Amino acid sequence: MFTGAWFTLFGAGVLCWCAAEVRTRRELRRSGVSCLARVLPDPDGQAAAADHPDTSPVLGFQVEGHGEVVTRPRGWTSVRRTPMFAVDTLVPVSYDPARPTVVAVDGVGQLRSDAFWLLLGLAFAACGVLLLLGFFR
Repeated sequence: MFTGAWFTLFGAGVLCWCAAEVRTRRELRRSGVSCLARVLPDPDGQAAAADHPDTSPVLGFQVEGHGEVVTRPRGWTSVRRTPMFAVDTLVPVSYDPARPTVVAVDGVGQLRSDAFWLLLGLAFAACGVLLLLGFFR
């Protein structure tokens, strides 16, 4: 019973997280401020990349009233382990003017990554429900 409940809760958590990330990116692209951001070198360096590779680019851009903002974009949880953008590349982004560290990269298809996390969450939730049904029969 514990395993079924854990699988169900984990799957539901992944689904909620995925839906929240997609919603945030859509809102930023619809009502956020557009600008160009420069891809910066990762401040954690290569030692951290060997231990836990984070493929989301570090972006830097100017925001009036805030100066230079350095952040990572939302919803960039890819199964790729190679960076998509080279350092010093300019990429179009949308950001929330009230919270400029909340950024979404424009023009980059993330459908495959979103579908992966959606299917993973659905699979865990479905397995959990089946385990719970088997326990209560």
